[in-house]
Amino acid sequence: MDTMEQQRAFQRHYRQGISANYRGPWHAAAVALLGSGVIALALGQLESVSGWQWWTVAVALLIANVLEYVAHRWLGHRRTRILPLFYQRHSGDHHRFFTHQDLLCRDSRDWRVVLFPLYLIVVISLSNAAVGLLLSAWLGANSGWLWLATTVAAYLWYEVSHFCWHLPATHRLFRIGCLARMRERHRLHHHPKRMNRVNFNITWPLTDWLLGTGSLTPCLDDVDGGLSQ
Repeated sequence: MDTMEQQRAFQRHYRQGISANYRGPWHAAAVALLGSGVIALALGQLESVSGWQWWTVAVALLIANVLEYVAHRWLGHRRTRILPLFYQRHSGDHHRFFTHQDLLCRDSRDWRVVLFPLYLIVVISLSNAAVGLLLSAWLGANSGWLWLATTVAAYLWYEVSHFCWHLPATHRLFRIGCLARMRERHRLHHHPKRMNRVNFNITWPLTDWLLGTGSLTPCLDDVDGGLSQ
């Protein structure tokens, strides 16, 4: 059985296990509404933000990018005692459902294997609210609220970005060169021989660049150039 046949067989098996009640658009809308509500709540608490407090946004984005990379590379692609379910869902499901030969969601039920479970937006919000409380005591309430708003926004950005990379390469979004390149980076990451070595950033490839794991070089067996799937 070749790679494409294995992918198709796994897709059939995975789809059979999706609940009949699952609705991809409801899943996406619930994540977006919960995340947007937290962001709106946090921004609504800001009062007379000092210039230096706005640096909280930049620091939060940088830390989010590093954590995105770390979680993806060392938890999503290595079996450890920490969050084994994350490894199973990512390497065991997502990377078998989608390969470099076919990244596409065929219908909205396939969103189940692209989007994180709904509870994770709650976990992200609560954990960053706790960090925000610590920052509030140290740097003032505005920094705490900015941290919460930015980190939850970074999570939503991750979900939207990842969803976009699984759209067809012919989608009008990819008329924008930087987006087309990001999709291609993600497609190359889905090559079974490269998924543990390159392109771990999903949103923007800062940490990949810093650690030298970014790549746009096709594999030798990659005959279609990456923009047809």
